[in-house]
Amino acid sequence: MTVRITGRHVDLGDNGAVSVGTSPDPIWNGRVGFPARTLTIPAQQYVNVDLTVHMPGKIAPDLYFVGFLVTPVVAPNGQVQVVNEIGSFFTIDVPGPRVRKLQATMDVDRSVFAHISIPGIVIGSHVRGELTIRNVGTTEVRFWGEVDSSSAPGGAAGQQRIDKSLIPRSHIRSFLVIGKPAWPIGFVTLRARVFYPGETESSTREIDMSKRVLVISPWVLLAVVILLIAGLWYWRRRRRRRRARPATPRKMPARSAPALTR
Repeated sequence: MTVRITGRHVDLGDNGAVSVGTSPDPIWNGRVGFPARTLTIPAQQYVNVDLTVHMPGKIAPDLYFVGFLVTPVVAPNGQVQVVNEIGSFFTIDVPGPRVRKLQATMDVDRSVFAHISIPGIVIGSHVRGELTIRNVGTTEVRFWGEVDSSSAPGGAAGQQRIDKSLIPRSHIRSFLVIGKPAWPIGFVTLRARVFYPGETESSTREIDMSKRVLVISPWVLLAVVILLIAGLWYWRRRRRRRRARPATPRKMPARSAPALTR
């Protein structure tokens, strides 16, 4: 297969989304030495391509992404042809102090029933939430972390690791978090910890947050409703029986004859 490599603008979005543009990136146009000739790749093999990057004279410390597009060279034959282009990018890390800043929020579903919303209470077998991390700084940020879940009573614990990920400026990363109580009813605590470098790579910043909710299984609610209905039915039945019972005639007290005196 014969291919051609050309520079392209690359846009990094939320949650790892990447889009490749139709034109070169103005910052790197003319600064990256992509091969001017076409490359021939044998079947089931690969070729290594060396690139030369001429850095600008003034550039701030940050991560920079240089996009490119690999396009097969197809000879026209008068028929409709499908061309599979592959876009990607490589990263240039310009060292130096930089302003990194992340913000995080954790939202927990209130209930599995859409019409029921009680703060701090979840009706279901588990609690689901979403951890959202936002880049509010001026540079790209790589971060990592973990989400721990615990239950009381029962003490059941779980851990969800967050592998090292990248958040571009003004974008977000979101993660699904799940916690389950040890019993049909119990308190579940979700604790999220996010780590990322500070001004330098040797320093580390941390975001620590937690949510505590009461999880009630629908079966517990069903059992309570059944008990309430049974209790109400039993109370009304006893009340009807009391009303239907005939009244017992009251006995008049016997009057004693007056004593005779002489």
